[in-house]
Amino acid sequence: MLEIDGSYLEGGGQILRTAIALSAITRKGVHIYNIRKGREKPGLRPQHLEGITAAGKICNATVDGLQLNSMEVSFTPGKIKGGTHTIDTKTAGSVTLILQTLVPIAIHAESSLNLTIRGGTAVSFSPTIEYFQHVFCSILKNMGVTVYVEIRRHGFYPQGGGEIFVRIEPANILNIELIERGELQNIDVLAVASNHLQQARVAERMLSGFGKIFAHAHTSCQYVDALSAGCFVRSHAHFAKSRLGADALGKRGKKAEDVGMDAARELKDAIETDAPIDHWMVDQIIPYMALAVVRKGEISKIKIPRLTQHANTNIWVVKKFLPVDYEMRDTIITCRKS
Repeated sequence: MLEIDGSYLEGGGQILRTAIALSAITRKGVHIYNIRKGREKPGLRPQHLEGITAAGKICNATVDGLQLNSMEVSFTPGKIKGGTHTIDTKTAGSVTLILQTLVPIAIHAESSLNLTIRGGTAVSFSPTIEYFQHVFCSILKNMGVTVYVEIRRHGFYPQGGGEIFVRIEPANILNIELIERGELQNIDVLAVASNHLQQARVAERMLSGFGKIFAHAHTSCQYVDALSAGCFVRSHAHFAKSRLGADALGKRGKKAEDVGMDAARELKDAIETDAPIDHWMVDQIIPYMALAVVRKGEISKIKIPRLTQHANTNIWVVKKFLPVDYEMRDTIITCRKS
């Protein structure tokens, strides 16, 4: 059984998510300890519990230590199978962080995996479901991975209550070589706000702030039913060969116009790097690069804006499970068999 120190480097839930996913894929048992040791609320949180529980069901795993706030978990996987599952965090726990564990597992199943997940769709310290759908899934499609996403209800902090449906098809994952992004085709921005905020025209005002930086973006806004008041901006830049994304969440006391402007500034910064992926995508793509390399034996290579601490942490975890090496030269990261 592999031993993984959950406090290493970035020391967050990413270690847990990647380790559980790769354990299921490689059928190597794993013991993860010091889980989120340095965080304000260390140990397993509700979304971690639900993600590991679902992963265990999908691969018929034996799991020990699966309790709220637990600092260690042992996971011994069996065979991965498709099917239909419902996951409910009963909180505003991030649905996209749960998907970070389950998507890599699902593409190795013998049949499609259908997931209904309830929780937060746009919450702090995680990608929004809109980013997952329009940016993350777009990059994965280039690697032969098909993920269908339906947003049934948005959920904001603190009550959550969002619901999504996701279908992940089995895939023979392909290597990726993404160095050039091609010409900029257009910029899309969507402002989403709960109905609580419609009278204050929060969605329109977020778009107004975004438009101060990108005056000619394709804009749309949406008011949605939600248990808690909340809002966010999802933006992405379409290039001929890739897509960059930037989100911004509203919060109490912050002007709606400033939320929109924050998203626009972040997207502008991403565009100015000349990289075909944004910095949020760097750590998320790391395991998929390795899985493709192991399957095909060819290198994967991506130009990135910068190597983040999250990415370094994910590289460390991946190398515990898979025979790969990563090399960073200038702004190009290469993954090859070790």
